[in-house]
Amino acid sequence: MKQSVSHYMMPDEREESIAKIVKSLHLDGIENLIYGTKAAEKPADRMTVGCHLAYWPDWMNFYLGNRELCRKDFPTEKSLTDTFGGTTVDAWKEQIRGNIRAALAEHPAYLVWHVAHCSLDEIWTGRFRYSDRDVLKATAEVYGSVAREIPDTVQVLFENIFWPGLYTLKPEEVDYFFSLLPGNNTGIMLDTGHLMNTNPDLETEADGARYVCHVVERLGSMKSLIKGIHLSCSLSGAYRKSLSGRPPAVITPEVISRHIISIDQHRPFQTDAARQIIECVEPEYVTHELFGSDFSIPEDRVRQQMKAAGLW
Repeated sequence: MKQSVSHYMMPDEREESIAKIVKSLHLDGIENLIYGTKAAEKPADRMTVGCHLAYWPDWMNFYLGNRELCRKDFPTEKSLTDTFGGTTVDAWKEQIRGNIRAALAEHPAYLVWHVAHCSLDEIWTGRFRYSDRDVLKATAEVYGSVAREIPDTVQVLFENIFWPGLYTLKPEEVDYFFSLLPGNNTGIMLDTGHLMNTNPDLETEADGARYVCHVVERLGSMKSLIKGIHLSCSLSGAYRKSLSGRPPAVITPEVISRHIISIDQHRPFQTDAARQIIECVEPEYVTHELFGSDFSIPEDRVRQQMKAAGLW
């Protein structure tokens, strides 16, 4: 099992300085967050275990050509271009291809691809227009159109989020999704915090571990699709239950960010719940995906979680 920490390499950051931190934490490297379409001038390929691809949370209306709904969240051509790299689906797919090529320049063993959709109003209402199967079908179509960019030697791990898509990893939906994907190099990146966010009744880390392990065991033989874990704890049920179900009167990027972070907490596990999850899943990769106070690696929180998981 390889361990890494999620990290975005800043333009002025040196791989040598990251290597020192990684070594001090007894990790194998970083899961490199790649958001752009141009390869880094100085790739961190010696430290990169896997790469997390760019993510578009609100894309189904654009992809399906639902202009009325799309216009609500992207009212101008500029807003579409800023988000998707153009005003057409073909332009967006070219941006995805560029993002994949930039990630492959880091020589990762795997790529992470989010599987979810959520329009702006749905972030608050929770009343989703598209079903899991709708999102899975569309995701498979988009992936299938760009998959030839990815060598068979690089795994593509699809990640669950707390919005329609892989969502709660129901066996019938997982089976359906993977039946649509080309190639034999695909699997699941299980995000523990995202999965915990699908159950607002969880109150403790022990509750979270039981829930995550139940979902994993429910997959039966498809459990083997889970190749990696994004490990973090999120117990945001009280916040979610306090919401009115209505969008705020004024929505800004800061308002959205505060709301999402309040749900998706990315805190370190502090108990052996982390160990229980890892023993249940038996992953090839564990990535400590934790929020810090800035863009640097949150070393203390990584150590805390590693100790809780029995990995320190």
